[in-house]
Amino acid sequence: MISAPGVGSGLDINSIITQLMAIESRPLQQLDSRKSEYNAQLSALGQLNGALSSFQDAMSGLSALSKYNVYAAQSSDEDVLTATASNSAAAGSFSIEVTQLAQQHKMASNPFADEDTVVTAISGAKATIQVGTDSFDVGIQDKTLAEIRDAINQADDNTGVTATIINEDLGTRLIVTANDSGTSNAISMSFTDGGGAPIADPLGMATITGAEAKDAKLTVDGFNVTRSSNTMDDIIEGVTLSLHNDSVGPVTLSLTRDNDKIVESVQAFVDSYNNLKTVMSDVGAGALSADGTLLAVESRILSEFNTPASGVSNNFSYLSEVGVSIQKDGNLLLDSETVVGALSNDFTGFAQLFADSDEGFAVRLENLAEALIKEDGLLDIRTDSLNDRIEDLDGSRDAIERRLDSTEERLRAQYAALDSLLGQMQATSSFLTQQFFLLTS
Repeated sequence: MISAPGVGSGLDINSIITQLMAIESRPLQQLDSRKSEYNAQLSALGQLNGALSSFQDAMSGLSALSKYNVYAAQSSDEDVLTATASNSAAAGSFSIEVTQLAQQHKMASNPFADEDTVVTAISGAKATIQVGTDSFDVGIQDKTLAEIRDAINQADDNTGVTATIINEDLGTRLIVTANDSGTSNAISMSFTDGGGAPIADPLGMATITGAEAKDAKLTVDGFNVTRSSNTMDDIIEGVTLSLHNDSVGPVTLSLTRDNDKIVESVQAFVDSYNNLKTVMSDVGAGALSADGTLLAVESRILSEFNTPASGVSNNFSYLSEVGVSIQKDGNLLLDSETVVGALSNDFTGFAQLFADSDEGFAVRLENLAEALIKEDGLLDIRTDSLNDRIEDLDGSRDAIERRLDSTEERLRAQYAALDSLLGQMQATSSFLTQQFFLLTS
């Protein structure tokens, strides 16, 4: 006999109520199943949103004409000079001769016994270090060579020098080096006492042989150029020159369109779309199967690919004409040889096909991706709709749970009453049976 409800009647009331409540709870299971479906769709929409955002970023890197205006700079003697070209460069060839490299100025002190040697005890002695037209002061009274080094390097108003110490055969020297090369950054040092009167140089600073300040000197197509640095970006428009050695005779610098870089840019276009296509296929085979939002996204993207870039070129209107074709599986494929041929045939038209401000494919696809993922865009509206449905489901679930609690309470009360009644009837039956046997015995 069960010791829970039903002890009086022998009924397994808990089991009966559990089974009845399982039937009553079926709407909850249906709600939970629908909520799981909605959450899966939200997750898939999040993946799609992320893929579209990445696609938009990739398109923004390809939707400017300057992205296709890339040049390679080639030096005939890279031991003498190298160069890089920016988007503002132009094709051409230059004859360059380097006659002198820029050099940093270095000064060294007299040799001392060691870095702990005190330089001077003159009251208030200080060193004034000038770099170009700027200067700063360093106190040197009772300071060792090492302390003077540290004071120079740690000075808040240091105008562009670095101090070090070297130990050579004759002793220990303080070395002061200009941070920048060129005669405009030459170093000079003067010394005064506490009253501001000049004193003899206690350090014995002098320019190191072969380390005087020098400017870079070169000729570009016969024109003289002088700069303070060996790296210069203001000589040839869009080109940064780096000088390494003096030249023996002219060095030829050639600027040619960098087709490899352009092919890389177009490959980035192809890869970004194929990555998006993979995500669309994955979510389309899963939570967004036959989903209207996904179908709309795919349709709008394909529409852009199938719409020609009208008027941007006499030679090109479709991507397939420059080596980008759609395969049977929907992915894009790049033919680099066709790309290079198109560049040679009509570079301007090629660039406009991708980056024309109105018709370019990269421009249109970037704008489309932005429209799809922006606030109140297609994906945002669909996401809000699903969240509203989940909120409604949660409300319905709460209402059903309250009803189930009430139902279970009612059933327990009814079965408790039934249990009590059956218990009384069983007791009465037992009493009558007992009396019958007594009367007939």
